[in-house]
Amino acid sequence: MKRFETDAIVLSTCDHAESDRLVTFHSAEFGRLRGIAKGARRSKKRFANVFEPCSLVRLECREKNSYIWIEACKLVEPYLPMRTDIEKWAYAALFSEIVLEMVPEGEPHPAPFILHKETLDRLERDKDPEHVLLLALLRFQLLMGYMPELEECAICRRALKTARKWFWQPAQGKLVCTDHFSPDSGYIALDTGTLALINYMRKIPLEKTWRLRMRREMRAPLLTGLLDWFRYHTRKEIQSIKVLEQIFPSCGISSSIVGSGPARQRHYQIRC
Repeated sequence: MKRFETDAIVLSTCDHAESDRLVTFHSAEFGRLRGIAKGARRSKKRFANVFEPCSLVRLECREKNSYIWIEACKLVEPYLPMRTDIEKWAYAALFSEIVLEMVPEGEPHPAPFILHKETLDRLERDKDPEHVLLLALLRFQLLMGYMPELEECAICRRALKTARKWFWQPAQGKLVCTDHFSPDSGYIALDTGTLALINYMRKIPLEKTWRLRMRREMRAPLLTGLLDWFRYHTRKEIQSIKVLEQIFPSCGISSSIVGSGPARQRHYQIRC
């Protein structure tokens, strides 16, 4: 029987058996981790208020017969101020949902966990949470190995500095110039300065990422592309989008159905 302790961020929780809870966490040592909290639904003291999504906790677990049993859980940071701001809370839920689907289970990967924790910290105190979300998603794509080289046209090899307008297809990782742009292929229009900032993100540590400032008019296409990238690779819809649609009925993140029938696709649009 193996026992271990780890810091973790709560991703999701659901009922299990008659009185237990099945909790999914994100940790540096184990990536995505699922554990069973025995009797958590009946106990009013042992696991009180520790399994709220997006909370930072300290877990004490034991591994037995391929199952992970949560022996104790201590609340480290509940991010209470963020929970009183519905916009910040929705962005935190969206980023956590993407982590839940993209981070492998049972594999040590400290960098995405540190980014996740930093993102929650920044969302709690930053006055521009949408920009925090954008930077976090770009950094996450880079850490997970999906960020392509954005130095030249993928078709003709035209150098980035030779043109002001480019078209990026985040789902398939392709950047093309105006000569090879196809309007029906899910490309988003970006300027050279924005692409240079994304390339610069590869060279700097995480703490300097938050100093980058994306032009406001570039945020919408970037977020659109990043959300489509997530759906392309997971084949799943982003449930947190529904919350954001309620927050921003006329401004923010929305979704529109393109096509019809079994082959229809959901394309996310961000309106500012």
